[in-house]
Amino acid sequence: MSVYWLIAAPAENGSKEETWKSLQRMTMEISTNHRMKIPDLRVGTLDALMMLSDELEKYDRYMEGVVHRLEKELREQAGGGAEPMIEGQPLEHFLSRLDTQLTSFEWDQARFPVKQALPELVMMMQDCVSAVDEKFKQKVMEYNTIKSNLNALERKGQGALNAKSLVEYVRKDHVIATEKLNTVFCAVPKFAVAEFKDKYEGWSAFTPGNTKFDRELNGVVPRSALKVTEDSEYELYRVVVFRACEDAFKVKAREARVTIRDFTFTEGQAAVDSEEMSKLKEQSRDAKTKLVRSTTINYKEASGAWLHLKAIRVFVESVLRYGLPPTFQ
Repeated sequence: MSVYWLIAAPAENGSKEETWKSLQRMTMEISTNHRMKIPDLRVGTLDALMMLSDELEKYDRYMEGVVHRLEKELREQAGGGAEPMIEGQPLEHFLSRLDTQLTSFEWDQARFPVKQALPELVMMMQDCVSAVDEKFKQKVMEYNTIKSNLNALERKGQGALNAKSLVEYVRKDHVIATEKLNTVFCAVPKFAVAEFKDKYEGWSAFTPGNTKFDRELNGVVPRSALKVTEDSEYELYRVVVFRACEDAFKVKAREARVTIRDFTFTEGQAAVDSEEMSKLKEQSRDAKTKLVRSTTINYKEASGAWLHLKAIRVFVESVLRYGLPPTFQ
């Protein structure tokens, strides 16, 4: 990465050309020099220049921060690899624009007309970079929101059966839900499956009211444990229990290291989630494309305004150092 110094030197014997030749002769072995063509700017009073000098440092830091944030975003979107790419072109193709703008600097009269007073020019540059910053933040926020929603939906389908979404595994015929009965889904560690099958029917009991029975009844429908699916760590079972003892069953299940999966079956939910996933992926790609395109454009806008501010800063500091009229190179 190149390092640049912006310097100004008083004209030797009133000749800027002599100053340039002297600089070239004295630094030819240690640096490559480029002329920065700064037009004749409206100076105003020395008091106004001193006040402006203090403000320029603040604006300079702000603009530099915006340019670096834009550059950081481009690097992140380009990813790693031997030759990071942005929109099908090497990343350095975009980042080298700053070098090009600096080494062949030309004042942009259309954007920053020199007939304006220096404070007005500075505010035009500040407003330009502020607008870029706001647009950039908005694009990043839009992209991050979509990406966050997509990641959340993807996480639902990740992990083991004790945590991941059950939508793609549970069918309508797995679920029994009546006034008296309900379905409980149990993620059983594989090492505990044998014990679960042997004991789950006795994990709850209840005494029915307003009946001829005066003893406790089993709260679990016998042989209702149905294996739904499995992964490398867990087996998922459907168990049908009486609602009156559902909570007691869940307590016993947890004591036996079984994870209770609270799940409500909704017809067609798997298709809805799949459609939502496809929609979010498309929105994410679109938002990323817009963010990258906007960032590449705004990088040039912000860096251009920043360099113009640098030019003004060099000009102001040189006038304050060498005095009027401006005779420096």
